[in-house]
Amino acid sequence: MLSELTPNQYFSGGSFNADLTDDLQFHSNSLHREKIWEQTVQTIAKIPEIFVTWILVYQPDTHSFHLLAIHGSEDLDFPKTIPKSQLPCSNVIDSNMIFEINLLEDDFLFKSLRINNFNKSSTIYLGYPIRSDIGTVIGVIGMIAENKFKHKFKNLKLIDVLADKLSLELIRYKNEKFISESLNNCSFVKQSLGELYRLLSYQTDDIVKICRNYLQAGIKLFGLPLGLIATKIGDGWEYSFIEGNVHGIYEGQKFSDVEFNFSIFNSSGNARIIKNLSVETSPLVQEHLGLLGVSCLMEFPLQVHNQRIGLFGFYGFGEQNIQSSEIIQRIFELMGIGLSNSIEKNKIPPFSKFNHLDEKIQNQ
Repeated sequence: MLSELTPNQYFSGGSFNADLTDDLQFHSNSLHREKIWEQTVQTIAKIPEIFVTWILVYQPDTHSFHLLAIHGSEDLDFPKTIPKSQLPCSNVIDSNMIFEINLLEDDFLFKSLRINNFNKSSTIYLGYPIRSDIGTVIGVIGMIAENKFKHKFKNLKLIDVLADKLSLELIRYKNEKFISESLNNCSFVKQSLGELYRLLSYQTDDIVKICRNYLQAGIKLFGLPLGLIATKIGDGWEYSFIEGNVHGIYEGQKFSDVEFNFSIFNSSGNARIIKNLSVETSPLVQEHLGLLGVSCLMEFPLQVHNQRIGLFGFYGFGEQNIQSSEIIQRIFELMGIGLSNSIEKNKIPPFSKFNHLDEKIQNQ
Protein backbone atom coordinates (compact mmCIF):
# COMPACT_ATOMS: atom_id res chain seq x y z
CA MET A 1 0.00 0.00 0.00
CA LEU A 2 2.75 2.47 0.89
CA SER A 3 4.55 1.88 -2.40
CA GLU A 4 1.51 3.28 -4.23
CA LEU A 5 1.98 6.58 -2.41
CA THR A 6 5.67 7.10 -3.10
CA PRO A 7 5.65 8.87 -6.51
CA ASN A 8 3.72 11.93 -5.34
CA GLN A 9 5.00 14.61 -3.00
CA TYR A 10 2.00 16.24 -1.36
CA PHE A 11 3.55 17.68 1.79
CA SER A 12 5.22 21.04 1.64
CA GLY A 13 8.43 20.56 -0.33
CA GLY A 14 9.58 17.31 1.28
CA SER A 15 9.59 13.68 0.34
CA PHE A 16 6.18 12.11 0.95
CA ASN A 17 7.79 8.81 1.88
CA ALA A 18 10.00 10.44 4.50
CA ASP A 19 7.16 12.50 5.92
CA LEU A 20 4.92 9.48 6.07
CA THR A 21 7.58 7.46 7.86
CA ASP A 22 8.12 10.22 10.41
CA ASP A 23 4.43 10.80 10.99
CA LEU A 24 3.58 7.13 11.43
CA GLN A 25 6.58 6.43 13.67
CA PHE A 26 4.79 7.74 16.73
CA HIS A 27 2.37 4.82 16.60
CA SER A 28 5.15 2.45 17.63
CA ASN A 29 6.27 4.67 20.50
CA SER A 30 4.83 4.62 23.99
CA LEU A 31 3.31 8.09 23.75
CA HIS A 32 0.39 9.21 25.83
CA ARG A 33 -2.81 8.41 23.97
CA GLU A 34 -3.92 12.07 23.73
CA LYS A 35 -0.62 12.80 21.98
CA ILE A 36 -1.39 10.12 19.41
CA TRP A 37 -4.75 11.73 18.59
CA GLU A 38 -3.09 15.14 18.25
CA GLN A 39 -0.27 13.92 16.04
CA THR A 40 -2.72 12.08 13.78
CA VAL A 41 -4.80 15.18 13.03
CA GLN A 42 -1.62 17.18 12.52
CA THR A 43 -0.43 14.61 9.99
CA ILE A 44 -3.69 14.75 8.04
CA ALA A 45 -3.65 18.56 8.17
CA LYS A 46 -0.39 18.54 6.16
CA ILE A 47 -2.45 17.69 3.09
CA PRO A 48 -2.86 21.19 1.54
CA GLU A 49 -6.50 20.78 0.51
CA ILE A 50 -7.68 19.89 4.03
CA PHE A 51 -8.63 22.89 6.16
CA VAL A 52 -9.88 21.14 9.32
CA THR A 53 -9.69 17.56 10.54
CA TRP A 54 -10.91 15.83 13.68
CA ILE A 55 -11.13 12.38 15.27
CA LEU A 56 -14.33 11.20 16.93
CA VAL A 57 -15.01 8.04 18.89
CA TYR A 58 -18.54 6.68 18.53
CA GLN A 59 -20.50 5.89 21.71
CA PRO A 60 -23.34 3.54 20.69
CA ASP A 61 -24.96 3.47 24.14
CA THR A 62 -25.75 7.20 23.93
CA HIS A 63 -25.81 7.50 20.09
CA SER A 64 -23.26 10.27 20.27
CA PHE A 65 -19.71 11.18 19.24
CA HIS A 66 -16.93 12.17 21.63
CA LEU A 67 -14.19 14.45 20.29
CA LEU A 68 -10.64 13.13 20.73
CA ALA A 69 -8.70 15.75 18.73
CA ILE A 70 -9.20 18.55 16.21
CA HIS A 71 -6.77 20.60 14.13
CA GLY A 72 -7.02 23.41 11.60
CA SER A 73 -9.28 26.18 12.86
CA GLU A 74 -9.30 28.07 16.12
CA ASP A 75 -12.70 29.55 15.25
CA LEU A 76 -14.43 26.18 14.91
CA ASP A 77 -16.88 25.61 17.79
CA PHE A 78 -16.78 21.83 18.14
CA PRO A 79 -18.29 20.47 21.40
CA LYS A 80 -16.62 17.61 23.27
CA THR A 81 -19.75 15.47 22.94
CA ILE A 82 -22.30 15.82 20.18
CA PRO A 83 -25.38 13.72 19.27
CA LYS A 84 -24.97 11.43 16.29
CA SER A 85 -27.84 13.08 14.43
CA GLN A 86 -26.14 16.49 14.43
CA LEU A 87 -23.15 15.55 12.27
CA PRO A 88 -22.81 14.07 8.78
CA CYS A 89 -20.34 11.68 10.47
CA SER A 90 -23.47 9.64 11.28
CA ASN A 91 -23.60 8.60 7.63
CA VAL A 92 -20.21 6.92 8.07
CA ILE A 93 -21.57 4.94 11.04
CA ASP A 94 -24.75 3.92 9.22
CA SER A 95 -23.11 2.98 5.91
CA ASN A 96 -19.70 1.76 7.16
CA MET A 97 -18.22 3.59 4.18
CA ILE A 98 -16.46 6.84 3.29
CA PHE A 99 -18.99 9.66 3.12
CA GLU A 100 -18.67 12.89 1.15
CA ILE A 101 -21.01 15.86 0.82
CA ASN A 102 -20.71 19.40 -0.51
CA LEU A 103 -21.28 21.74 2.42
CA LEU A 104 -23.49 23.89 0.24
CA GLU A 105 -25.95 20.98 0.34
CA ASP A 106 -25.73 20.60 4.13
CA ASP A 107 -26.05 23.99 5.77
CA PHE A 108 -26.81 22.33 9.11
CA LEU A 109 -23.13 21.44 9.64
CA PHE A 110 -22.19 25.11 9.25
CA LYS A 111 -24.82 26.13 11.77
CA SER A 112 -24.12 23.39 14.34
CA LEU A 113 -20.36 24.02 14.34
CA ARG A 114 -20.58 27.77 13.63
CA ILE A 115 -18.32 27.53 10.60
CA ASN A 116 -18.00 31.01 9.11
CA ASN A 117 -14.63 31.30 7.43
CA PHE A 118 -15.03 28.80 4.56
CA ASN A 119 -16.63 29.18 1.15
CA LYS A 120 -19.59 26.78 1.20
CA SER A 121 -19.75 26.44 -2.56
CA SER A 122 -16.16 25.14 -2.85
CA THR A 123 -15.93 23.12 0.38
CA ILE A 124 -16.73 19.48 1.07
CA TYR A 125 -17.06 17.31 4.16
CA LEU A 126 -15.24 13.95 4.10
CA GLY A 127 -15.85 11.26 6.69
CA TYR A 128 -13.57 8.24 6.91
CA PRO A 129 -14.50 5.22 9.09
CA ILE A 130 -12.23 3.81 11.81
CA ARG A 131 -13.19 0.15 12.03
CA SER A 132 -12.71 -2.44 14.74
CA ASP A 133 -11.11 -5.81 14.11
CA ILE A 134 -14.56 -7.23 13.25
CA GLY A 135 -15.39 -4.42 10.82
CA THR A 136 -17.82 -2.29 12.84
CA VAL A 137 -17.29 1.47 12.86
CA ILE A 138 -15.93 2.63 16.22
CA GLY A 139 -14.82 6.10 15.20
CA VAL A 140 -14.64 8.65 12.40
CA ILE A 141 -11.95 10.83 10.88
CA GLY A 142 -13.80 13.95 9.76
CA MET A 143 -12.40 16.56 7.37
CA ILE A 144 -13.39 19.84 5.76
CA ALA A 145 -11.54 20.17 2.47
CA GLU A 146 -11.47 21.94 -0.89
CA ASN A 147 -13.93 20.58 -3.40
CA LYS A 148 -11.11 20.34 -5.96
CA PHE A 149 -9.10 17.78 -4.05
CA LYS A 150 -5.82 16.96 -5.84
CA HIS A 151 -4.68 13.34 -5.72
CA LYS A 152 -7.74 12.47 -3.65
CA PHE A 153 -7.36 8.71 -4.07
CA LYS A 154 -3.74 8.62 -2.93
CA ASN A 155 -4.41 10.94 0.01
CA LEU A 156 -7.28 8.72 1.08
CA LYS A 157 -4.82 5.85 1.02
CA LEU A 158 -2.74 7.75 3.56
CA ILE A 159 -5.82 8.30 5.72
CA ASP A 160 -6.61 4.59 5.36
CA VAL A 161 -3.19 3.77 6.86
CA LEU A 162 -3.80 6.20 9.73
CA ALA A 163 -7.30 4.78 10.31
CA ASP A 164 -5.83 1.28 10.66
CA LYS A 165 -3.33 2.54 13.21
CA LEU A 166 -6.03 4.48 15.06
CA SER A 167 -8.22 1.40 15.16
CA LEU A 168 -5.75 -0.36 17.45
CA GLU A 169 -5.54 2.65 19.75
CA LEU A 170 -9.31 3.13 19.84
CA ILE A 171 -9.86 -0.53 20.69
CA ARG A 172 -7.37 -0.20 23.56
CA TYR A 173 -8.99 3.07 24.61
CA LYS A 174 -12.51 1.57 24.63
CA ASN A 175 -11.32 -1.60 26.40
CA GLU A 176 -9.53 0.37 29.09
CA LYS A 177 -12.56 2.59 29.52
CA PHE A 178 -14.82 -0.48 29.81
CA ILE A 179 -12.55 -2.07 32.41
CA SER A 180 -12.35 1.18 34.37
CA GLU A 181 -16.14 1.60 34.29
CA SER A 182 -16.63 -2.03 35.33
CA LEU A 183 -14.31 -1.62 38.31
CA ASN A 184 -16.06 1.62 39.27
CA ASN A 185 -19.43 -0.12 38.98
CA CYS A 186 -18.24 -2.96 41.21
CA SER A 187 -17.05 -0.46 43.79
CA PHE A 188 -20.31 1.50 43.51
CA VAL A 189 -22.43 -1.66 43.90
CA LYS A 190 -20.47 -2.75 46.96
CA GLN A 191 -20.81 0.67 48.59
CA SER A 192 -24.49 0.96 47.59
CA LEU A 193 -25.45 -2.45 48.97
CA GLY A 194 -23.75 -1.54 52.24
CA GLU A 195 -25.74 1.70 52.43
CA LEU A 196 -28.99 -0.05 51.51
CA TYR A 197 -28.43 -2.66 54.23
CA ARG A 198 -27.75 0.07 56.76
CA LEU A 199 -30.87 2.00 55.78
CA LEU A 200 -33.16 -1.03 55.74
CA SER A 201 -31.90 -2.42 59.05
CA TYR A 202 -32.23 0.92 60.87
CA GLN A 203 -35.07 0.53 63.35
CA THR A 204 -37.03 3.68 64.16
CA ASP A 205 -40.45 5.20 63.64
CA ASP A 206 -39.03 8.73 63.54
CA ILE A 207 -39.93 10.06 60.08
CA VAL A 208 -37.32 12.83 60.34
CA LYS A 209 -34.45 10.40 60.96
CA ILE A 210 -35.63 7.97 58.29
CA CYS A 211 -35.94 10.63 55.57
CA ARG A 212 -32.71 12.41 56.43
CA ASN A 213 -30.80 9.11 56.44
CA TYR A 214 -32.02 8.30 52.92
CA LEU A 215 -31.26 11.79 51.60
CA GLN A 216 -27.76 11.87 53.10
CA ALA A 217 -27.00 8.38 51.74
CA GLY A 218 -28.19 9.38 48.25
CA ILE A 219 -26.07 12.54 48.16
CA LYS A 220 -23.06 10.46 49.17
CA LEU A 221 -23.69 7.66 46.62
CA PHE A 222 -24.78 9.66 43.57
CA GLY A 223 -22.53 12.70 44.02
CA LEU A 224 -25.35 15.21 43.51
CA PRO A 225 -25.42 18.23 45.85
CA LEU A 226 -29.17 18.48 46.55
CA GLY A 227 -31.57 15.85 47.87
CA LEU A 228 -35.19 16.46 48.79
CA ILE A 229 -38.46 14.78 49.68
CA ALA A 230 -41.67 16.49 48.64
CA THR A 231 -44.98 15.31 50.14
CA LYS A 232 -48.61 15.69 49.20
CA ILE A 233 -50.33 17.93 51.74
CA GLY A 234 -54.06 18.43 51.20
CA ASP A 235 -54.58 20.06 47.81
CA GLY A 236 -50.92 20.99 47.34
CA TRP A 237 -47.31 19.92 47.80
CA GLU A 238 -44.53 20.75 50.21
CA TYR A 239 -40.76 20.34 50.42
CA SER A 240 -40.74 18.46 53.72
CA PHE A 241 -37.06 17.43 53.86
CA ILE A 242 -34.02 18.96 52.16
CA GLU A 243 -30.36 17.98 52.48
CA GLY A 244 -27.23 19.41 50.88
CA ASN A 245 -26.93 22.63 48.92
CA VAL A 246 -30.44 24.07 49.10
CA HIS A 247 -29.95 26.51 46.17
CA GLY A 248 -32.68 28.92 47.27
CA ILE A 249 -35.37 26.42 48.33
CA TYR A 250 -36.35 25.63 51.91
CA GLU A 251 -38.14 23.06 54.04
CA GLY A 252 -41.81 23.85 54.36
CA GLN A 253 -41.96 25.57 50.94
CA LYS A 254 -45.42 24.92 49.51
CA PHE A 255 -46.77 24.58 45.96
CA SER A 256 -50.16 24.15 44.40
CA ASP A 257 -50.93 21.04 42.34
CA VAL A 258 -50.53 23.11 39.17
CA GLU A 259 -47.19 24.59 40.28
CA PHE A 260 -45.76 21.23 41.31
CA ASN A 261 -47.05 19.44 38.19
CA PHE A 262 -46.68 15.89 39.52
CA SER A 263 -48.45 14.64 36.38
CA ILE A 264 -45.11 14.71 34.51
CA PHE A 265 -44.42 11.30 36.05
CA ASN A 266 -45.49 8.23 34.15
CA SER A 267 -47.77 5.66 35.74
CA SER A 268 -45.17 2.87 35.93
CA GLY A 269 -43.72 4.00 39.24
CA ASN A 270 -40.15 3.76 37.93
CA ALA A 271 -37.41 6.26 38.62
CA ARG A 272 -37.09 9.19 36.24
CA ILE A 273 -33.51 10.15 35.44
CA ILE A 274 -32.56 13.09 33.25
CA LYS A 275 -28.81 12.78 32.71
CA ASN A 276 -28.27 16.15 31.09
CA LEU A 277 -31.00 18.77 30.84
CA SER A 278 -31.75 19.92 27.28
CA VAL A 279 -34.36 21.92 25.42
CA GLU A 280 -36.35 18.71 24.88
CA THR A 281 -36.28 17.61 28.54
CA SER A 282 -36.67 21.01 30.26
CA PRO A 283 -40.52 20.78 30.27
CA LEU A 284 -40.13 17.65 32.44
CA VAL A 285 -38.51 19.63 35.27
CA GLN A 286 -40.46 21.53 37.92
CA GLU A 287 -40.42 25.15 36.79
CA HIS A 288 -38.99 26.52 40.04
CA LEU A 289 -36.10 24.00 39.91
CA GLY A 290 -35.41 24.91 36.29
CA LEU A 291 -35.10 28.55 37.29
CA LEU A 292 -32.52 27.56 39.91
CA GLY A 293 -30.30 26.04 37.21
CA VAL A 294 -30.90 22.30 37.60
CA SER A 295 -28.76 20.44 35.03
CA CYS A 296 -29.69 16.83 35.86
CA LEU A 297 -32.00 14.97 38.19
CA MET A 298 -33.10 11.64 39.65
CA GLU A 299 -36.68 11.39 40.94
CA PHE A 300 -38.76 8.54 42.33
CA PRO A 301 -42.48 8.66 43.26
CA LEU A 302 -43.06 7.45 46.82
CA GLN A 303 -46.03 5.09 47.14
CA VAL A 304 -47.75 3.95 50.35
CA HIS A 305 -50.76 1.61 50.17
CA ASN A 306 -50.68 2.01 46.36
CA GLN A 307 -51.12 5.77 46.63
CA ARG A 308 -48.50 8.31 45.61
CA ILE A 309 -47.74 10.37 48.67
CA GLY A 310 -44.50 12.06 47.75
CA LEU A 311 -41.42 12.52 45.64
CA PHE A 312 -37.85 11.42 46.45
CA GLY A 313 -35.21 13.25 44.38
CA PHE A 314 -31.59 14.31 43.85
CA TYR A 315 -30.41 17.21 41.67
CA GLY A 316 -27.26 18.55 40.04
CA PHE A 317 -26.48 22.11 38.92
CA GLY A 318 -24.24 23.92 36.44
CA GLU A 319 -22.03 21.53 34.47
CA GLN A 320 -23.00 18.44 36.47
CA ASN A 321 -24.55 15.43 34.73
CA ILE A 322 -25.45 11.85 35.59
CA GLN A 323 -23.47 9.00 34.06
CA SER A 324 -25.49 6.54 31.99
CA SER A 325 -25.85 3.37 34.05
CA GLU A 326 -28.64 0.88 34.67
CA ILE A 327 -26.94 0.07 37.98
CA ILE A 328 -27.36 3.66 39.22
CA GLN A 329 -31.04 3.64 38.26
CA ARG A 330 -31.64 0.29 39.96
CA ILE A 331 -29.89 1.31 43.18
CA PHE A 332 -31.90 4.54 43.26
CA GLU A 333 -35.16 2.65 42.71
CA LEU A 334 -34.28 0.24 45.54
CA MET A 335 -33.68 3.23 47.81
CA GLY A 336 -37.04 4.73 46.84
CA ILE A 337 -38.84 1.43 47.42
CA GLY A 338 -37.04 1.02 50.75
CA LEU A 339 -38.10 4.51 51.87
CA SER A 340 -41.72 3.86 50.86
CA ASN A 341 -41.69 0.52 52.70
CA SER A 342 -40.23 2.12 55.82
CA ILE A 343 -43.02 4.69 55.87
CA GLU A 344 -45.66 2.00 55.31
CA LYS A 345 -44.13 -0.55 57.71
CA ASN A 346 -43.88 1.92 60.58
CA LYS A 347 -47.36 3.26 59.85
CA ILE A 348 -46.02 6.79 59.59
CA PRO A 349 -48.87 9.06 58.47
CA PRO A 350 -48.14 10.76 55.13
CA PHE A 351 -48.49 14.31 56.36
CA SER A 352 -46.18 17.27 56.76
CA LYS A 353 -43.56 17.03 59.49
CA PHE A 354 -44.28 20.70 60.09
CA ASN A 355 -47.96 20.01 60.80
CA HIS A 356 -46.79 17.16 63.02
CA LEU A 357 -44.45 19.46 64.95
CA ASP A 358 -47.22 22.05 65.33
CA GLU A 359 -49.50 19.39 66.84
CA LYS A 360 -46.79 18.31 69.31
CA ILE A 361 -46.29 21.92 70.43
CA GLN A 362 -50.03 22.40 70.88
CA ASN A 363 -50.31 19.20 72.95
CA GLN A 364 -47.49 20.18 75.31
